[in-house]
Amino acid sequence: MTRVLLLGIDGCPIHLFSRDVMPRIWALSDAGGRSADGRAPLPSSTYPCFSSILTGCHPARHGVRTTASRPGAVPGWAGQPRVVVPTLFDVCRAAGVGSAAIQGDHLLLSVLRTEAAGVTWPPGGVVPPETPLDAHNYPTNEAVRPSLLAAAADPAVRFLFGQINEGDTLGHDLGPDHPQTRVCYAGADTLVGAVLDTAAPSWTETVVIIVSDHGMEPRTDHPPIDLMAYPGISEVAMDMLVDGGAALIRLRDGTAPTRAGTALGAVPGVGGWSSAGHGVLIAEAQPGWIFHDRKLPAKGFHGGPSTARTFAVVGGGHPAVSAIARAIAAQPPQHPDWAPTIAHLLGLAMPGVGGRDLLAG
Repeated sequence: MTRVLLLGIDGCPIHLFSRDVMPRIWALSDAGGRSADGRAPLPSSTYPCFSSILTGCHPARHGVRTTASRPGAVPGWAGQPRVVVPTLFDVCRAAGVGSAAIQGDHLLLSVLRTEAAGVTWPPGGVVPPETPLDAHNYPTNEAVRPSLLAAAADPAVRFLFGQINEGDTLGHDLGPDHPQTRVCYAGADTLVGAVLDTAAPSWTETVVIIVSDHGMEPRTDHPPIDLMAYPGISEVAMDMLVDGGAALIRLRDGTAPTRAGTALGAVPGVGGWSSAGHGVLIAEAQPGWIFHDRKLPAKGFHGGPSTARTFAVVGGGHPAVSAIARAIAAQPPQHPDWAPTIAHLLGLAMPGVGGRDLLAG
């Protein structure tokens, strides 16, 4: 009976996906397949990215557009605090397929509605007392380890989602190339290796998918872009929500997106823009530039096009691995491609998605 292990390495810069830093993941990709040119949605940040991976939809449909505000505090124009479409956990539950969600970012339980999973950790999204925490008060990778390995060892869990979070915290605080950050991502690789070893008894029935949700770029000497300080922007925008190298902009009523785009093009450090629909634009920072916010990360950030490049690995002993490997080699995967592919592997239907089933030929 097919099992799928989906492991998300949060915030991993694409250049740290290497044989030196991640030997176990690299070896898995040698035996299966890999792509180092996937694309995350913008803003390229944790909540929109994992929402796309687990729903098969783009942010305009699943509703989660930003990680900038905590759940319950996202203004309505900027999206929803939780996904508004079914997730893989919903379709697994409806079909009686065992699933588990083990998350280093405990707030994901609410954002991704992973309470629908048969097994969750932290239970109910509440971190147990005495759990080791990182500098941003998320459980460390070692804190996640026991529950992740227990779920990988449980044959009743046919779909496992594991989110490995700590490297994102260090990337923000120390920078993506700081030695401690590199050590942390090497530790994430070791943890993945332990999961692979634990899953070995069912290897011929197992598909392993490992993805990064987004990358990370270092802070530079460029001053943060204070969009509302420019008269041309204040004339077209009535509100703004910053997410690192991207910003969601609420246009004034009647403002044409092209007019706002022209105003954005005159701001130093802005590299482009796109429409998010319903009177909202996404402003994109050039590499090394970050939009001004009340709380700026110290050394590293994401959100913009520079951190939208992601990697994906597929491995395992299941016969479908080779077909998925060929598909991601021929065309780099986007985040919404994974949910319909996983649903196919598990024999489930997932209608209404925006991604492609990588097994569809």
